[in-house]
Amino acid sequence: MARKIKPRQNWLLEKSKKYSLITFTLSFLMVYRLSMVLIGYAVNKELFLESIWFWVIVIPVIYFLQWFLVVWVASKFTKKSLKQKFYRHPIATIILFALYAVDLPYRLAEYIDGGIVSIFETIVYYAFISFLWWLLICWISSKIFKKQRFHWDWYKKVIGKFFDLMPILYKLVLGLIIGLLLLFIIFILITVVFKYSGQDLEILFY
Repeated sequence: MARKIKPRQNWLLEKSKKYSLITFTLSFLMVYRLSMVLIGYAVNKELFLESIWFWVIVIPVIYFLQWFLVVWVASKFTKKSLKQKFYRHPIATIILFALYAVDLPYRLAEYIDGGIVSIFETIVYYAFISFLWWLLICWISSKIFKKQRFHWDWYKKVIGKFFDLMPILYKLVLGLIIGLLLLFIIFILITVVFKYSGQDLEILFY
C-alpha cells in the first residue's frame, strides 16, 4: 500500500499557528497602531506630512518584520534547550536582568503618555532586545568557558519558576489590557456615537 504524502502546509500559516501567542501579540499591537494613526488622521490631517497610505503600508510591514525576527529566534530553541541555556549562564542572566530592570523605568518615562498599550509594547520590546544581548553574551561565554563553572540550586529554582509562571502571567496581562481597551471602545461608542449620557444609562439599567 502506497504511503500517503501529507501536503506541506504554508510556511507563514504553519509558523502563525505554532507561535500563536507571538502572532496574536504583534497582530494586536499592529491593529492598535493602525487604529491610532487612522483616528489621528481623521481628527487632524495636517499632522501627517506623508500620505495616510504611507502609514497604512509601513506599519504592517514593520510589524511583520518584527514577527519574522521573533519567530525565527523562537524557532531556534525549544523550551527545554532554552532552560538549559539559562542554567548554564547564571552570571549573564543576572547581570542582563538587573540592567533591564534598572533601564526600563527610563524607557517607560518616554512612552508613559502613550497609554497602557504603549507601556506594554515598550516592556515587551526591550525584553526582547535584552534577550538578544543575552544570547550574544552566552555565545561568547560558551566560546571562552567550555564547562559550566557555577551551580546554584536557588538559581535553578528561580529559573524553573520563571518558565512555569511567565507564560501564565503574560497571558493574564495581555488579556487584561485587551479587556480594558474593549471597555474603553464600548464606552466611546455609547457616549460619542450613540449619544448616551449618564442619565440615559441609569434609566437603561435601572
